[in-house]
Amino acid sequence: MSKKIHFQLNQKNTTPLCENVYSKFASDVHFLMQSLYGGRAPDLRVSMAGDQAQIMSFFTALQREKRYMDSFLKHGLNDAQTTTSRYQLDGAVKQFEFETGLRWPFTH
Repeated sequence: MSKKIHFQLNQKNTTPLCENVYSKFASDVHFLMQSLYGGRAPDLRVSMAGDQAQIMSFFTALQREKRYMDSFLKHGLNDAQTTTSRYQLDGAVKQFEFETGLRWPFTH
């Protein structure tokens, strides 16, 4: 079964966003993260709309989210590597939120 996800990242200067937009975005990012760990969707197709900075900030935040989760699972919460990964993730999330106007769907 093929699953298609479309991320609309260029929301920054548009009309106020409703909860439905955030819910769909959070659900799609959650599904994408699950597929990175469990291979839930081997035929996953992802498309994006946004400028280069928005797309790069999304992928950076996603990569740092995965790195933080990997470090947490391997070393635990109080390890120095996990703490460093957390700070890097926080910076990437701030950049993503600045570039897109969207909230990052995960809180730690």
